[in-house]
Amino acid sequence: MKIGVTGASGFIGRKLCKALNESDFEVYKFVRREPKNENEIYWKPSKKEIDQEKFESLDAVIHLAGESIAPKDIFGFLPFAGGRWSKERKSRIYWSRKWASETFIQAYQSSENHPKIFITASGNDVYGDHGDEVVTEETSYNRGQYLQLVVEEAWEGPLDEIRKLGVRVVMCRAGIVLGKGNVATQIFTLVSKLNLSGPIGKGEQYFSWVSVDDLVSAYIFCLNNSDISGPVNCTAPEPLQQKEFARIIAKTMNKKYFAPPLPPIIMRVAVGWELGEQLGLNSIRAIPKKLLEKGFVFKNTTLDTMKEDFINE
Repeated sequence: MKIGVTGASGFIGRKLCKALNESDFEVYKFVRREPKNENEIYWKPSKKEIDQEKFESLDAVIHLAGESIAPKDIFGFLPFAGGRWSKERKSRIYWSRKWASETFIQAYQSSENHPKIFITASGNDVYGDHGDEVVTEETSYNRGQYLQLVVEEAWEGPLDEIRKLGVRVVMCRAGIVLGKGNVATQIFTLVSKLNLSGPIGKGEQYFSWVSVDDLVSAYIFCLNNSDISGPVNCTAPEPLQQKEFARIIAKTMNKKYFAPPLPPIIMRVAVGWELGEQLGLNSIRAIPKKLLEKGFVFKNTTLDTMKEDFINE
């Protein structure tokens, strides 16, 4: 089976391409430059350009590309580092997804022999803040926040046009992705090393998380299961309140858990007001209902099973 992957050079993309190759899939990487070999496919979403012939030769597309929502490293959170949510950065986040969706829609509508499977990266931010309510794929949206708008309008909504053509479309709604080498893990590790782990506010907001290994496996699981379509929560079965999330990481690293709560305003000021609000203070208690019903087996069901990722970061 020929699989085209966008965002193949990213943190998740590199691991996904490796896993696909090991599973005997034929992997083609979408690139925004002149292709260097036959396993690369040219595309440029900002100009709605794509190699139509190579696109039509694919059996499936796994779409991971998009401007990073969080900075690529911890230094990007610093003022003037370019990683905070300026008006310009928010525009790039939105339009990188919108243009990519429109480019694929155009490619599908211009073709009769198109890929029959389209799997896109997405985020559980689409649900909005839900407090302590359990969130499944059937949960309605609480609208009003920027990330919720981006996921619904630019990432997922446009794909209805592809679905109308008989394509099996899957939206993999990930939580906080954890794994050695990515910014989320670096942040939680640094905070623990400094013995600053503790609750943000009351710490009762839920963090839905997933290991990068399980996320990659979930993509391949969705690819191989023809009865999976639509939204899929790609999160570990055990979402945690932020205070417990921080406590487990501190214990895993043999560091102190700082009991006095951190005022939410410090979180907002530290990483930017809107970014801090939506990444650190929102509560989304997502459960991977579809994956569990279909028999998907998680490698990391609880946070303490990721000890090596935090200790060796």
